[in-house]
Amino acid sequence: MLPDELQKVRTVRDMVTAFADDSGCRSMLEAMVWPGGRQCPFCGSTRSGAIGGRWARPGLYQCGRRECRKQFTVTTGTPLHSTKLPIRTWLTAMWLILQSDKGLSSPRLAEALGVSQPTAWRIGHAVRLMLAQDKPLDGMVEADISYLGGLPRHHADDPRPGRGRKGQRRTTKASMLGLVERPADLTPGAPAGEVRVRTVPSGSNVEIGRMFETTISPDAHLISDEAKAFVAIGTAFPAHDTVCHKDRIYVRGTVHTNGADGLADRIRRTVLGVFHHISPAHADLYLDEIAWRWSQRYVTGR
Repeated sequence: MLPDELQKVRTVRDMVTAFADDSGCRSMLEAMVWPGGRQCPFCGSTRSGAIGGRWARPGLYQCGRRECRKQFTVTTGTPLHSTKLPIRTWLTAMWLILQSDKGLSSPRLAEALGVSQPTAWRIGHAVRLMLAQDKPLDGMVEADISYLGGLPRHHADDPRPGRGRKGQRRTTKASMLGLVERPADLTPGAPAGEVRVRTVPSGSNVEIGRMFETTISPDAHLISDEAKAFVAIGTAFPAHDTVCHKDRIYVRGTVHTNGADGLADRIRRTVLGVFHHISPAHADLYLDEIAWRWSQRYVTGR
């Protein structure tokens, strides 16, 4: 549960007022990280005391357990560990990123925070690390493989293949596996189900199966197209229905992958319109952010 101060932040004016004092921002962050009271990140003890003195850092505590006695702050062991930025800068960045519809690029975030672009880039990645979800999807789960990227820019040293020449331009497309959980409750306003997305560079059955094992409950009802990887992996689930896209069959009653197709379309539009380009090395972090946003949708009607 968020602190009352954060629940009242609705506009940019409210955000500026709420995050004006770094001491108050640290208190709000402690309330979010330790909702049940201060806890040592090393041993889990709830006995600790604040370290005072002229040279003590703000918000520094020491564990009261004799076997531990380690010092810590609210950012210890988190993506904000050892940060030199004020806490108010972090909370402002989180608010700006999370309230936007499709995310915020590092140049725009740098302008809003008054920091350099590399600093804003690192802030964005730290926030994306905190948005990653690990709860297995259950119920009816749609699965689909889509592609992100396209042909690279033309370079003089890599001429286009012309008439009578063999070969073709290299592609930078990356395959990604999208999993969409259908809502169990169709009442308007109910959660519409969570999603997970991961890149699958090789696209092999082993790689896809590994993601299925860690992301989908073994009791789930799998729905996919007739890709060979899904047909082979689907035998491990109690129920597996497919639609044949190559025969132009996209919906068969409740069997379809429209939810996964919509997620893939949102990913493409977000990357193209907000980030313009994402590195393959960090693609999963961006996909975690997009998946978190898509998981916030709710049922609007039957």
